[in-house]
Amino acid sequence: MTAGEADEPALGAGRTATVPRIGGAGQLAVAAGVPRPVVQGLLALAVYLAVFIIGYALPLVRHPGLPQVGQATVDPNFYIWSWRWWPYAISHGLNPLYSGQIGAPAGYDLAWATSVPAVAVVLIPITAAFGPITSFNLTLLLSAPVSAWAAFLAARRLTGRFWAALMAGAVYGFSSYEISHTVAGQANLIVNLLFPLMLYLALLWRDGKLGRRAFAGLMAVAMAAEFYISVEAFAEMTALWAAGLLIGFAVARPEARRTVARLAGLVGAAYVVAIALASPYLVYALRHYPAGFTRMSPKYSLNLANLVVPRPNRVFWLTSLTHYANSLLGFSSNAYVGIPLLLIVLALAVLTWSSRLTRLLVILFAVILALALGPRLIIGGRQLGTLPWARLWTLPVARSAEPVRLILFGYLVLAIILAVWLATPTRSRLLLASRWILGLAAVAAILANLPTISDGESLPAGAPSAAIRPTSALPAFISAGLYRDYLRPGEIVVVVSDRGNAGLLFQADANFYMRIAGGFINQSLSDSTGLPAPVALLRHPTPARERQFRAYVHQAGVGAILVERAWAAHWMKVFSAMGLHGTPVGGVIVYRTALAQRVNDRFPPQ
Repeated sequence: MTAGEADEPALGAGRTATVPRIGGAGQLAVAAGVPRPVVQGLLALAVYLAVFIIGYALPLVRHPGLPQVGQATVDPNFYIWSWRWWPYAISHGLNPLYSGQIGAPAGYDLAWATSVPAVAVVLIPITAAFGPITSFNLTLLLSAPVSAWAAFLAARRLTGRFWAALMAGAVYGFSSYEISHTVAGQANLIVNLLFPLMLYLALLWRDGKLGRRAFAGLMAVAMAAEFYISVEAFAEMTALWAAGLLIGFAVARPEARRTVARLAGLVGAAYVVAIALASPYLVYALRHYPAGFTRMSPKYSLNLANLVVPRPNRVFWLTSLTHYANSLLGFSSNAYVGIPLLLIVLALAVLTWSSRLTRLLVILFAVILALALGPRLIIGGRQLGTLPWARLWTLPVARSAEPVRLILFGYLVLAIILAVWLATPTRSRLLLASRWILGLAAVAAILANLPTISDGESLPAGAPSAAIRPTSALPAFISAGLYRDYLRPGEIVVVVSDRGNAGLLFQADANFYMRIAGGFINQSLSDSTGLPAPVALLRHPTPARERQFRAYVHQAGVGAILVERAWAAHWMKVFSAMGLHGTPVGGVIVYRTALAQRVNDRFPPQ
């Protein structure tokens, strides 16, 4: 088979089982003694799990019930809270897109907070049996390996080669994007198995393994599930499905274009059904779109230098890169691809451009990069001008998105490119060896740049790092239920701790016994400290700030302030100077407030 003949499977040139495949893999059995498909898939999943657990996630296995990820930041404990909130709201007949349990007394609208309802609902049995911390840690443990496995399925279906597909899965599932967000505890950005599974469904349909109705139905479910994981990713997926089908139609042989058109029709039908399934959430969200909700900062766009410049502590012997890598810390480092993988893209384009599959993959990757640049071209520390498509990022949903996150789809395309590169047949052993050497170097470059337990997420200089490591257990005041002896059900409290978003963590573990004043839900919608602003200002008290604090307590109906003792020294001085007296109990100091009026009755718990 020539390189030109190897392109038709991806473009849907036929619907019969005899369509030629890369490497002649018309059947799915694989050479070199590797077992058949089902066992192959189980073996691949086991490999990915073992690599991830040994390399990153042993603490999650050893201490599944402890908060471990990013406890100095605010995101992880919001997701722990969400894992508890969705089953609580559903079981109590509440609107899950609004909660009076946080941001009390008024509450928070959650329509544009990334609460990942699909995962929270799937994990209801785990949450009910073991608690939200364990179910959240399970999400962190499984997301990267399962995403890698899903990409493996798509690549193996396309190429028929186990080892090539295994490498491809590693590129997608262990990408800098996936692991960095896992270590940061950002659950909405790590559950990424559905995108390669959608590609897998398309390949099954192409091969006649799925009928039209089955394909459209499964695709609709996958799309709707993605909406309930991430509205932003769903919108990006919509744009890239359209781009991929248009490019596929343009590069396909004339006789294959009818098949691509049929695929587009089925995908369109699936999309309509998915929108219908998502409509309850979608209608509410569009009606409650927050004013001024935008993310046009350059730090949310792809910096082209990040594609090839590793983290500062990953430059190895290239010490001259350290200063340059440090200068990029204000931008996302989750788009690192590495020179070897980019060389593979270039080599595949140059050597096999006659292949329509190559044209589809390379052009689609270029489109993804262009969109990920956002409204401005940025290279290194310089903004070089506004791009022609900048106005796309002023559209209602797009202006609240982060363009750099499109690189996730770039990793999926790169994974398929790597699989094709390794699977394309050749009679030259030297050429085959050189391909595998470059392919192994590409995967090694990605793995070598990933954050470790000590690195945490790549954040701007001066920001607290995140890491996978056991932190201190919850205070007995919460874990042993002592709060019932000191707080009234539904009472509004402020939680002060150096744990990020500790109030939401405590409330989730207490199953919403108390209501929380403040709490972080979204960088654009709530205070970044997770504390009510008048409380946060007391870190540096002044007489004016003390008066503001007292007025806030009075107006919001705060009945108690809980200070976690592990971080209490500063706050004990502050509150003592204000005449408040605390009661130490179970690792917490409880400060009761004297209220001139209570507003709890006006804002009943929900």
